[in-house]
Parts: sequence; C-alpha cells; structure tokens
Amino acid sequence: MRWIWIVLVILVLVGLYIWMYRYARKRQKAFDAQYEAAKERREVFVLHKRIVRERPQSGWLKFARFKTYQVVGRVNVSQSIRGIQMSRMQTVTFQTTKSEYDKIQPNHKYKMDIAGNYIGYVLAPPPVRETGKGRDKGKGKTANQTGAAKGKKGKGGEAAGGQGASRTGGAGARMGAWFRRSRGSGNGDSEKR
Repeated sequence: MRWIWIVLVILVLVGLYIWMYRYARKRQKAFDAQYEAAKERREVFVLHKRIVRERPQSGWLKFARFKTYQVVGRVNVSQSIRGIQMSRMQTVTFQTTKSEYDKIQPNHKYKMDIAGNYIGYVLAPPPVRETGKGRDKGKGKTANQTGAAKGKKGKGGEAAGGQGASRTGGAGARMGAWFRRSRGSGNGDSEKR
C-alpha cells in the first residue's frame, strides 16, 4: 500500500514538471514572436553595465528576486513629424541575457538587435588576445618609432615619424587596425541573423 502512494506522488511531480515546461515554452514562443516582429538593428554606445536582482512587476513570481542583466547605453533616436526629421541622443537602460551581456564592454559602440528595451543579439568582434610576440618590451623598433617615442620635432611641428609610423606598421597602424576591427569594417563581418 505504501508503494502506491510513492508512485502517486512521483506521477504528480512528473505531471507538474510537464505542465511547467509546456507553460514556459508557450510563453517563450510568444515572446520570440513579439521580438522578431519588433526588432531593429541599432548602433548603441555602451556607458556601463550591471547585474541587478529585482522582482517581476506582476504575476505569482513577484515575491521572488531574479538576476537581470542590464546595459545602459546611448542611442540615436530619430522621428519624422510633419515632414521634419528630428533626431536626438537618448540614454536607455536595456535588459539582455547573460551570453549577450558577456559580449558587451563599457565605452564601446556595438550594433545590436533591439526590440523595446530588450537586446536580443549583439554583433561584437571576438576579443583580441595578445601573444608573447606582442610583449617584446620594445625590441626591434624602427627609426620612425624611436623618433616618435623620443618626441623629436620634425617638419611642421609633428613628431618625427608621426605619419611614417602608421605607414610602416608602427603603433598608429596597430591602433588603426584595432579601431577598424572594433567598428566591424574590413574584417568580413556580415550582418548575420
């Protein structure tokens, strides 16, 4: 007789789990459909990001605190009123998932798929890792790089090698390549999704 109660409790728990799974899946499908209908790709300059534990606004889970991933960024918002185009920068707090939150770094500009205040996808370049060759402590500098490092003045008030360093692969060229990579141009990034 005791094993019947154990089986009955297990069946009730399995039924509750299946009901919860189907309910969550239905809500996720509804959210995905709404997101796909309203998403637009925007360029956002990220000011800062934070993890906040907050309560849902309504529903039976409003007494529990959940971890939310928030990103504060500046967005250029434009609107056409009676044939006049108006645009302004606006600071917005977005919510996102942990995977997209980890891609984002403060003080960088990213292209993001946004619907309302939700970030669904961040088009971010992969992180650049330095190798042992990049940290050679100044060995093998060219004449232009040493002149620029010493701050010698050349023609027109520029440091000697200020222009030449970027052409010969100096610090200016590396910075320019990093900037182009972070902007997403020239490295084969296509707007996927």
